[in-house]
Amino acid sequence: MSKIVKVPSVVALLLSLAAVHADDNPTVGIVRFGSLRTFDVTEGAILDVLESYGFISSEENAAARDHQDLAGEKLNIIWGSADFDLPTANLMLATILDAEPDVLVTITTSITQLALYATADMDDPPMVLFTSVYNPYEAGILQSSCIKPEHVTGSLSSTPYEEVLTLLLKENPDIQTIGTIFNSSEAAGVVGAEEIARIGEAMGLTVLATAVTAIHEVSLAAEGLINRGIDAFVMPIDLRTGAAGLPIVVNLGNEFGIPVFHPILFSVYYGATVSSGFYHYYAQGDNVGVMLAAHLNGDIDIATTGINEQTGSAIGVNLDMAELQGVTISQELIDQADAVIEEGEATISERVGAELRQQGAVIPLDERLAADQAFLAQLHCSPERIAEQQAALEAQGS
Repeated sequence: MSKIVKVPSVVALLLSLAAVHADDNPTVGIVRFGSLRTFDVTEGAILDVLESYGFISSEENAAARDHQDLAGEKLNIIWGSADFDLPTANLMLATILDAEPDVLVTITTSITQLALYATADMDDPPMVLFTSVYNPYEAGILQSSCIKPEHVTGSLSSTPYEEVLTLLLKENPDIQTIGTIFNSSEAAGVVGAEEIARIGEAMGLTVLATAVTAIHEVSLAAEGLINRGIDAFVMPIDLRTGAAGLPIVVNLGNEFGIPVFHPILFSVYYGATVSSGFYHYYAQGDNVGVMLAAHLNGDIDIATTGINEQTGSAIGVNLDMAELQGVTISQELIDQADAVIEEGEATISERVGAELRQQGAVIPLDERLAADQAFLAQLHCSPERIAEQQAALEAQGS
């Protein structure tokens, strides 16, 4: 049924795109792999920047925030989401490209890869600005911050696998074997599993990895790892199975007393025992929004605008899951945590709460312009910077 009901939605999308693209305003397509609250925050930041720069009004911002296609006075915005389904993602992206957008804002590694593949041979491709992308170099999206397709730039998110594994061993130095499950067709999952293995083995751990291709395989994969004697699950950033399949892994972890560690902060909301991960969801959207506004104004050349890396991580703990698993979380870790789940209630630190509360706080342009210009200047790929990065790649044999 999930495959059947998507066809009318694509037909409706085609009709709405025709209406949105009826004038000569620039069109921005914002496309995501599926629905997550963190994506809403990132997209909201992009809209807030567009309002700051006068491309949309506050009323248009509010309408677009509900993912309504917008035929605005100065800018058109069209939306696409694939419900974490790869065939749907391909169809969704093809439909969006049929509307001939001037810019594609791609959210997640998978959607960015598809967008690059779809636009690689175009004579006049839309600009592609990506965000919520992990491991873009390993995924083949780009070679370095300045050596990349000329129509592509964006903001990548750091991946704190080493922090996750350090927390794991600090909490329980007796852990010897960990297990990970990844989707073999999603680059972020493949790269994440490789990173977990590399870092874990360097720390003296035995790392067992199992590849899956669909969500229904996760339970069997998790049971197989449990039968092989793992002491903990460490999951990669993998939206097709790592996110959707997390509750399955957690249920088995609860049954067999095995904690689940995850590199996305808010995974504790979905049952992870301990997380250490990226949380600057508004900031990364703000960064891409600045790039987008500057491009629409003609102030930057995407070809010579390098990739921004957004760093920063926070710790989460789910005491309810730990109790079900018979796992003791140290008071030291609880005190460090920025998100704590206890008796079904969530407590969030001020720094993480402030990041989430920024959505809708539109900063007047005169108060942000100087900082935005300084940010863009740092990203500029001069001939010297490009040559330096090229030399570094050649030295590495890339």
